[in-house]
Amino acid sequence: MSILRTVDLTRSFGSLLATDSVSLDIQAGERHAIIGPNGAGKSSLLHQLGGQLRPSSGRIYFKDSDITGLGPERICRLGISRTFQTSNLFSRLSVLENVRLAVLSRRGNPLAPFVPLARLGAIEARSLEILEMVGLAGRKADPVRNLSYGEQRQIEIAIALATEPELLLLDEPTAGMSPAETARMIEFVARLPRTLTVLMIEHDMQVVFSLADRITVLHYGRLLATGTPGEITANKDVQDIYLGSAH
Repeated sequence: MSILRTVDLTRSFGSLLATDSVSLDIQAGERHAIIGPNGAGKSSLLHQLGGQLRPSSGRIYFKDSDITGLGPERICRLGISRTFQTSNLFSRLSVLENVRLAVLSRRGNPLAPFVPLARLGAIEARSLEILEMVGLAGRKADPVRNLSYGEQRQIEIAIALATEPELLLLDEPTAGMSPAETARMIEFVARLPRTLTVLMIEHDMQVVFSLADRITVLHYGRLLATGTPGEITANKDVQDIYLGSAH
């Protein structure tokens, strides 16, 4: 069953085609990686799926509903959440406070001065549940600025999970991480329930081949190939353009 489809998705910046007639079919519950050289259009594709960038043409379907051109807030409320390459956390707030704000955005109003006590208990419980899920419940009182880079990336995913998505978009989740942090991130993503579909952009081939059920390769904005890790590894075009060269 498809959870996300794109049909001839195109985004142009003048004469430059960031994505050029990209048609994807992401299955519910799968881990799908998008790879390709720098400038292949990977981030532009994710920005369109998340609502940060409006397509020039083509369509995006989430669970067969047309979401083309919707803004990020509406897309998030429909069940798609994402992380970004650049951290966007409240560094002076605690780990728990960062996640609590995300839970409030889903289950209440984070700007409301008064929240019923009964709802507060449920929000706190959900926030702690998410921190347990990402393995950071023991750091709940620590300011986010005191966490390692890898832990901060985990908090970003925790915030994305707090919106209760069905589809999680990860933009370079291990970029800048040490080998040990990368290994922990692989373990973390592998533990996510299969009720959650994961679509990720990733340069680290160890991460891609450790996690992905299927891989899509982009090249100059066009879809070059989609297949299982074995099929992608054996694809001569992919070898020539990406896997067989420095990247």
